[in-house]
Amino acid sequence: MKPNLILSISDNYNYFHLSRFFKSLFKSGFQARVCLFAGPHTGPHTVRKLRSLGVEVLPYQTRFPYIDHPHPDNFKQLPDPVHLYNFRHFLYYDYLLKRGQEFENVLLTDVRDVVFQRDPFDFPIEQALYVAMESREKTIGSCDYNSRWVLAGYGPKKLAELAGQIVSCAGTTLGPLAQVKRYLHTLLTAILDLKDAYGCADQAVHNDLLHAGALWPVRQLFNESSPILTMGHEYDFQLDAQGYLLDGQGRRANTVHQYDRHPALMRIIDQQVFASPLELYYLKMRYKLLP
Repeated sequence: MKPNLILSISDNYNYFHLSRFFKSLFKSGFQARVCLFAGPHTGPHTVRKLRSLGVEVLPYQTRFPYIDHPHPDNFKQLPDPVHLYNFRHFLYYDYLLKRGQEFENVLLTDVRDVVFQRDPFDFPIEQALYVAMESREKTIGSCDYNSRWVLAGYGPKKLAELAGQIVSCAGTTLGPLAQVKRYLHTLLTAILDLKDAYGCADQAVHNDLLHAGALWPVRQLFNESSPILTMGHEYDFQLDAQGYLLDGQGRRANTVHQYDRHPALMRIIDQQVFASPLELYYLKMRYKLLP
């Protein structure tokens, strides 16, 4: 069986900002490949540290096409200006066009506010795209951020159309290789037509495509029964005896996203990730992050 793959992107973050992600990932038993696209403000120490852990770190630039020698089947242009949230998918698509045949399943993920409690692929994965859903009480119309992104990219008519839909988070999306490649192509095609590809984040496009049925076959992952917990709007969480977060069915979640919105949850995550408070203190001191 082919290995699985994680793709992510980072700029303006040092190793401490990324440490929870990578320390928890390798602690989870994850044995496959992980590739981080690192922007020009990523320091050499951070790059060396990540590569020493076995992370594939690929540099990118902030002007299209971002990398040397993009795949000939990749998109020939993107809007200008375009936000990192949107152009990151060009990089992911390029990687899969060049090397995708090496992998079974792919996770596209944010990095700074994501941690792992189990291997992120350790659940039954069907031939479908898996998308993370936020709280059932949080709709696009009731969220300032999502409303603003939809307005910037599409205008008021689209916002009225999507206002009652539950928010799907674009920060953790996974599935078999073919499904993820199709998702990236569909997403990038839609990004080309945005009114404002800088003010509109990919999450607005992701939600428009999802609720229009353009991402089918798709599996929506809600916190009550999910390998991915999206915690931004969730305040009630349960722990097992070892201090790991559980979904609504009492199962330890594989992936936890947006934990940093809650100080109490941050403390729980740090107890999971770091060997001791002294290790956390040392890292903060090393990167001059102590108050």
